[in-house]
Amino acid sequence: MYLHMFVNLSKFKKNLRVSLATLLIAIAGTSCSSDQKFNFNSDSWKADQDGCKGERVKLKPQLEEIRLKLIGLREPTIRGLFGKPDSEELLQRSNKIYIYYITPGPKCTTAGQAGNAVKNALAIRIDALGKVREANIFAE
Repeated sequence: MYLHMFVNLSKFKKNLRVSLATLLIAIAGTSCSSDQKFNFNSDSWKADQDGCKGERVKLKPQLEEIRLKLIGLREPTIRGLFGKPDSEELLQRSNKIYIYYITPGPKCTTAGQAGNAVKNALAIRIDALGKVREANIFAE
């Protein structure tokens, strides 16, 4: 009887190991597959630092389309999609806001670009865990 219990116990342990391994692989596969495909020209966005070239203005309709899909994404995904932020604000409790200028930002030096024109920007608030909590387009 003891041998029978031992065999059943070893089968149970083996099945448990296989089940746990399968579960871990499934979790790892889904957590790493957050590479969502967006209808957004990321390369053109990244090439127009601070919005100085005027390429980001052309991407504004695409940006408005994907804005709400950004919520819940992780910080590395945002940096991969939009590149290094034009400006960054550090908030309390390790929260931060990434600011990406859509129209020419304050660092643009070409005459007339940084004048009195309305400035549009994308502001992405990232929480302490590195997840996007808000994504807003605003005008100054």
